Amino acid sequence: MVDVLPDGVSDIADGIVDTDTIMLFPTQPSGGGDMQVQDGRNIVERRRKLTIASGATETVLDQLEAGSLEYVLIKASRTLADGTQGALPGKIAIFLQLDGYAQGGFEAVFDATAGASVSGITLQTMSELNLPEQFGMWYLTVDQTDTKVALFRGKSYNHRIRLKVMNTDTSSSVNIDFVEIARKRRIAKEGKSNARASKMNQLGY
Repeated sequence: MVDVLPDGVSDIADGIVDTDTIMLFPTQPSGGGDMQVQDGRNIVERRRKLTIASGATETVLDQLEAGSLEYVLIKASRTLADGTQGALPGKIAIFLQLDGYAQGGFEAVFDATAGASVSGITLQTMSELNLPEQFGMWYLTVDQTDTKVALFRGKSYNHRIRLKVMNTDTSSSVNIDFVEIARKRRIAKEGKSNARASKMNQLGY
């Protein structure tokens, strides 16, 4: 269900939604050209009831654009949609890219416990660091064993915004109650974007 408001866009979706049709991924071939479009809007996107299988990664958002990120809010709990117990929320790794910035770095680090390379920062690491509330960094507003709420606020970007979440647990699925992203977009760079990229350039521009 998509609600279009006078001053922006609100996108609310249940479950996993294939959004490839409205996104230009950085590795997609492009004919080039300067097709920047002024597009000043407030956009709120929400994904609800996400179940991510063990070792899997879900791309929540990947857009070539310029704007400012108001906040990202993620709530995760241990109870899966079918009522059974899944992996602990701390097993969730979050990778948020804003141009050349990504907390936890761009290089994936091999996790022997997960048996895979992990990008970004896990909710468990946030808990261990006990970071205070601040702009431009992830921190936990709820930090319980079975429930965690992570918040990121306040940072601008000029080329690319990307959010991925990974389940680092090796045996159980993980539940995300919802992910909500609020941003102010200034310039849209879809179509023949001048924000060119290649497979060797993970920054996307």
